[in-house]
Amino acid sequence: MDKRWRFVCMLLIGICMLTGCWDRRELEERASVLAIAVDVDEENEKNYRMTVQIPIPIKIAGSSSRSSQGGGSNTDAVKIMSVTGRTITDATNNLQLRLNQRLFLGHTRVLAVSEEIAREGIEHIMDWFRREPQIRRLLWPIIVKGKAASLLEIKPELAQIPVVFIMDLIENGKKMGIIPDKTLGDYFNATSNKAMQPLLNYVEASRNEVKWKGIAIFRNHRMVGSLNPNHTWSLLQIRDKKRGGDVVVKLPGTEDDYVTFRPHFVDTNLEMRLHGAREDGIEAIYHCEVQGDIVEITKQGFHKGSPEKFIKDMEALIKREMEERANQMIEKVQKQYNSDIFKLGLKLRGHHYRDYWIKHDWNQDFKNFPIRVEYTIKLRRLGMEMQ
Repeated sequence: MDKRWRFVCMLLIGICMLTGCWDRRELEERASVLAIAVDVDEENEKNYRMTVQIPIPIKIAGSSSRSSQGGGSNTDAVKIMSVTGRTITDATNNLQLRLNQRLFLGHTRVLAVSEEIAREGIEHIMDWFRREPQIRRLLWPIIVKGKAASLLEIKPELAQIPVVFIMDLIENGKKMGIIPDKTLGDYFNATSNKAMQPLLNYVEASRNEVKWKGIAIFRNHRMVGSLNPNHTWSLLQIRDKKRGGDVVVKLPGTEDDYVTFRPHFVDTNLEMRLHGAREDGIEAIYHCEVQGDIVEITKQGFHKGSPEKFIKDMEALIKREMEERANQMIEKVQKQYNSDIFKLGLKLRGHHYRDYWIKHDWNQDFKNFPIRVEYTIKLRRLGMEMQ
């Protein structure tokens, strides 16, 4: 009998400890924000104008209530709302006052910030996104040339929800190795570390499309410049071992003929070598090996020599072009922007802490730190050619 009572007591205690769905909230009772854009209010420059994109579930294609009608278009599948506020919190509170459902930010995937605000500094904006528990660290902050709200107002024909088109653009570019995967968490990590500086994707939006223009470079939460796609691909190769985009090189001895090289595999090693007579003199050398194919030559019969000589000549030609691009990129990042987006400071602090790091102010000395890039090009395929 004692065992039975003991079992009943344990069962009752276990039932009391079980949790239920007492605080559940249906999806239809939430206003899920997919994207947020932050601009300067035109009427009052001291205020922010926050624009959000909220999907309308009943108008999205595939919903049961509209399956017979074929769903909605990208015109009516989302709701675009704009509010103003002195701070991001103030603007969010003003937005909630205009909604009949509770605002939910757990599904937010894109944060668009205008270039105007980015050049003034975004530390005070990012403070709210760092503190808000609903915000995911995997969302993509994007700097927009012009108004940030234009990124949310596009009407792409390839996607029903505009923000999904933007997400696919970045996701596919990341998989192809031509667009950096820079999330909100990456930005927080970079700005919390004195040995590196952040970078974000830089786009321009028109009525029907979005164009990726490269990256925006930051220094202490303030945008100081940008890199075009060619220079961004050089950065991705030497820093992240990403393949980057195709390399179009003008053929020597021609007026308007080109060869196109498509990288496939990239392997980069960073070497820190003693430099100069000073004891703490160090230089960084990136050894970058790129394997790829020639996918196009606009001038037929350009090379009359042996195939072996043709391969060597093409490798040397592509090597000069890629090293020239990389050196131009390094010159701009160091001398013009003075922002360590290479993560060189992490290497120096980890391996040369006593003999270099504690003796220098990296934020000031980075612009004069010697950096070299040496490319090794290996052609794998030349493509098929009719003889």
